[in-house]
Parts: sequence; C-alpha cells; structure tokens
Amino acid sequence: MIRWTGLLLLALNIGLIAVLVVHALRRRFDDSDRGVGNVVRLPKPHPPSLRRVAAFVLITLGGSATLNGLRSPDLSTSYRWVIGRAVTSVVPMPAVVADYVSHLRPVIPISFLAFTAALALCVHATPLRRLLILLHAPLAIFAAVTADTALAVIGIEFRLPLGPFPLISILMHYFVAYVMAMRLALTTYLLPRPTQVPIRRKGDALDTVITIVSLAAVSAFVAAGAAYVVSLIGDDPVAYTFLLLAIPVYLKFGLYVLLTLLRVVGRRRLPEPGPNPPPVDVIGPAFNEETNIVNWVQSVDRAAVAYGGPVHLILCDDGSTDNTRQLAEEAMARATALQGTVIAGSHTGKATALNLALTRCTADYVVRHDTDCELHPNVLRHSIPWFQSDPRIGLVGAFMLPKFPFHTWVDRMRSLELAAGFGLPRLAYAVVDMQPCVPGNYTAVRREAALEIGGWPEGMLGEDIDFTCGLARIGYRAVYDRRVWAYEDVPESLAQLRLQRRRWSQGSIYNFARFVPFAAGSAGPRFWFAEFFKGARRLVQPMQFAAYLFAIQGAVFQPGLRQNLVHLLAFFVLAKLPMLLVTVCALCYRRMWKSLLWWPLFLGFVMVKRLANVEGLLLLRTRPVRPVWRRARRVVSDADMTWPVLAPRYLVPPAYSNGEA
Repeated sequence: MIRWTGLLLLALNIGLIAVLVVHALRRRFDDSDRGVGNVVRLPKPHPPSLRRVAAFVLITLGGSATLNGLRSPDLSTSYRWVIGRAVTSVVPMPAVVADYVSHLRPVIPISFLAFTAALALCVHATPLRRLLILLHAPLAIFAAVTADTALAVIGIEFRLPLGPFPLISILMHYFVAYVMAMRLALTTYLLPRPTQVPIRRKGDALDTVITIVSLAAVSAFVAAGAAYVVSLIGDDPVAYTFLLLAIPVYLKFGLYVLLTLLRVVGRRRLPEPGPNPPPVDVIGPAFNEETNIVNWVQSVDRAAVAYGGPVHLILCDDGSTDNTRQLAEEAMARATALQGTVIAGSHTGKATALNLALTRCTADYVVRHDTDCELHPNVLRHSIPWFQSDPRIGLVGAFMLPKFPFHTWVDRMRSLELAAGFGLPRLAYAVVDMQPCVPGNYTAVRREAALEIGGWPEGMLGEDIDFTCGLARIGYRAVYDRRVWAYEDVPESLAQLRLQRRRWSQGSIYNFARFVPFAAGSAGPRFWFAEFFKGARRLVQPMQFAAYLFAIQGAVFQPGLRQNLVHLLAFFVLAKLPMLLVTVCALCYRRMWKSLLWWPLFLGFVMVKRLANVEGLLLLRTRPVRPVWRRARRVVSDADMTWPVLAPRYLVPPAYSNGEA
C-alpha cells in the first residue's frame, strides 16, 4: 500500500532536481563569450600551477580519509538511514526496506563531497563562487538519495527481485555524479556560448536506435556479471567498492566490442581508388617548425606520388621566427608530385592560419594535416574515394601512431594509449557515426562543407572537435578507414606531456559547453551520448580520483588488511583487463608487440594524464557571482543568429581571437 503523501513529496523532490539541473544545462544565463560569428572571445586560462594540483591531491586525500574514518556520524550508515526513512514514507514495509538499504554503497556521493571540497579550495575563484561550488555536494547527495528512494519504491511496489538493485543504484550514482559535474562546470566557468551552426541533419533514426539498444544490452550484461561477482565475494564492503569502480570500464569497452561486432556483421565494402583521381589540396599551419617541416613536405609528396592525381600543398607560415618558410619552399621545389605554396599568416592562432589556407583552396577535397606529423603514403589513395562513394560523408580520419623509431618513454606510452584508446573506439563509433572528434593531425574534408560552417572556430581550445561536430550538425558523416594511417609528433618530456593534456582537457570542456544538447540541440548519438559524456568524463575524472583514494583508504583502514590488499590488487587487474586485451590485439596486429614490455609503466602515464586533467580544471577562469537582477543581458544581433561563411578574401579577426581582450 502506497502512502500518497510520501509519493507526492518524492515527486516534488524529483521535479526540483530536474529544474535545477535543466536550467543549468540550458545555459540561458551565461554571457561569458564576447565573440561574434565563428570567433570565441574568452580570457585565457590561468598559468600552470603544480602547487594547486598538489593541494588538490592532498585535500582530496585528507578529505576522503576523514570521511572514510568517520564513525560518529558514519556517513554510509547515515545515508542508508535516510534512504530507509524516505522509502518507508512511501511504502510502509520496514523489514523489506531495511534489508534493501543494507546493501547500498554510497561511495560515489561521498567521494563527490571530497571532490567539491578540494575543488572549492583550490580553484581560482571568489569566496562566494567557492561556496556555490561546495553547495553542489549536498545537491548531489540529495539527488542520489532521491534516485535511490525512487528505485526502491519501484522495486518494492512492483514486487521485482531486489537482488540486482544495489548494482543499479551504483550506475545511478555514476549518472548523478556526471550530471552534477556538468552542472558545476556550466555554472562555474567562463565557457564558450553554444554553437550557432544550425541542425539540418536528417535520416539518422537507425543510429539512435542501435545506440540505445547497444547501451541497454551492454548495461544488462555488465550488471549480470557484476551480480555474479557479488555472489562470489559476498557483502565485503571493500571488495564491493572496487567492483563498483570497475563497472564503468566494462560498460565502455562492452559498448566498443558490441558496435565493432555489428560493424563486422554488416561489413561495408571499402571504396577503391578510381582511374582518374580528383585534385586535392593539403593545408597545414606552421609556427617555428624548422625541425619537422622538411619531413612533412616529403611525406605529403610521397602520398601524392601514390595518389596519382593533382595535389596542391598550401603551408600557412604563421609568423615563424626561424627558417620554417625557407626550408618549406626548398622542400617544395624538390618535390616530384605536388605543387607547393607558402602563404603568410598573422600569428593569431592555428584556426586563423587554417582558415586563411582554406580560402586559398580550389579543389573539392581538402586534407588538413599538422606540420609536426607525417603521412603514410597510401592515405590520399584511400581517403578521397570515400567522398566519391557517398555524398553524406564529409570527414575521413586517420589512425595514428607516434613517429618511428621510438626514442622516449612518452613515445612508448603513447603507442600503448593509441592502440587501446584510438583504434577500437573509432571503429566502433563509426557504425553509428558517433565519433565526437576527427583529430586535426589528419582530417580529409569536403571544401564546400568546411566553408559552409565557417571553417575552424577561432579562439577555441579543441577546434578539431568543434569542426567535426559542426559538420555533423549540417548533415555530414565521419568515417575511419583502417588503411589510412598517419604518424604524430609526441611530447618529448613530462612537462610537454602535461601541457598537451591540460590543453586537451580544457578543450573537451569548452566543446562540451558548445554542444550540450539542452542548450544547442541534438543531432544524433554523437551529441546526446558520445560528445556529452566525453566532455563530462573530463569533469568526473577528478571525482573518480577521489573515489579511488576513498577505496584504497578503505582497504587500509578496514580490518583484515592483507585480505583487503589482495582484493585491491585483484580488482585493479579486473578493471585494467579490457584495455590490456585490446592493447595486446592491436599491437600484435601492427607487429609492435615489443611495446608490451613497457606496459608496467603505463600506470604512471595514466596518473600524469589524470593530474594534467585536474590541473586543467583548476586553471579555467571562473564566472563572477552576480545577482540575477544585475546580470547583463546580451543583445542578440542578426549576426549572432546565423553561422558564418568564409568570404573569398578572408578577413583576419582581431587579436583577441586567441582569448585575450
């Protein structure tokens, strides 16, 4: 028998949370971006600060230790008590409710509390902004309590078997953490306004259906596997916690594997080069690239020889102060199969240089290729036929590897990362056109499509993500071909790696803000799933860092230290097993199995990436806190309501296009 008063209160709680979240995700309150058209105008992030990262780690460590060690009050017990009271206010079955709540593990909500405390203390912000950041913790706990209460009411009222429900609760806790991290970022930071590229995409309902069914199937399979493991380990709280932290890994790789199987079953014939290859323009920006520029021109020339059609290479020398231009012109003069041109940029950013080069292009197909990378000879031969085979295809990407031979630790770690994190996801996502980014180190594109969205956005971090998503919104699909390979330059030191990953992290958050579906609309699973959660993952990773610390300290502080440490090691191996299997297969396929000998050091590489992600989050500029009635209302002009088209003679934007006023 349901108590209708309690049910009404539960419904009001759900409604309140929905209003608070949706209002933030719609971004109607934010006028941070002062740019116009295809230019983003925001202040640059704060300078690097290892001290803030160290402070974040120490505060998270101390906070999670404090929360884990509390016995009066015991936060986990208090959380379960609140759930029990809330559920019995709707469904008066105390014995059933007590048994149900005893299996709940609120590790994620408590970790979110440690995360928000560390963020509020370490981010650049005013005292009032820090308070608003901290208030996201009780909001997240309130949302988790409401979700757990609703789940229990549904299970008990409909007499469903309650055994799997604690695992479903864990998945809901992750979802709540993702949503609250999104809300925190969108209300805290100075971020680009939502994209102005209109949605004209149609005919992709099948992609959405396949994605939803795949997500449901993988979730059911992972939940069943987790339930089986729980039946083996019993109610050990430490082992349960580590199982909980491994679940997202299996959800992610399970989706990759299922979509890849669909790709194999519905194998599409790869297009082959025709007898008369069409002209191609290759563009690249360069700033002080004298050590790479000759090899870059030579690699494009080798690709032009294999291609057999007209290839025009356009280099935009973006204000180099070394011998980049001279060396490039000499290398172009020695080329055997391409015509080369060097044009002068204004040193206002990579996107400006790319757009300037784009306006000089005349071929229907353009390849954007970074000048610190090199091409495999067959890339043009296998990229261009995709455009001729299907008018919906607007982008073709390449599989990447570090340049050979490997010299540094970072080279080898990057090869492991690309083997596991680049190949399989891109093959899988291509099944439903869900890849959120065709990276700028190699992008083949239709010239008219690139011009239609205004080229690459200026003043953006992660302009290649924005470019990919912009083309998707106007109806074009992106593909990857396993025959198309390119080779990238890899950071030579930990300092360079840290700089690169901090920039990538901030770029992901910028693009998440640009394409969040509640504000910009959705155009298929790329937006409502892949890009949405890719950006949100950058926000949640610091919270997961807190969760891991919480779990490790639980293993140390709980009775049975040796048994707990064994569980810790077992579940660490369990969490890393999917990535290891994928990496082994990929490296053996590419005859790079010797790189596996470096696998034990990969954990250190991952830690560097995670800390760089934390640093990126701490260094973003925060929004001032102003009363609602004092917020400036931005006047929307006709130019703001349309998307820009590059003019034949490109006008260089003001100097603030890189983020400076």
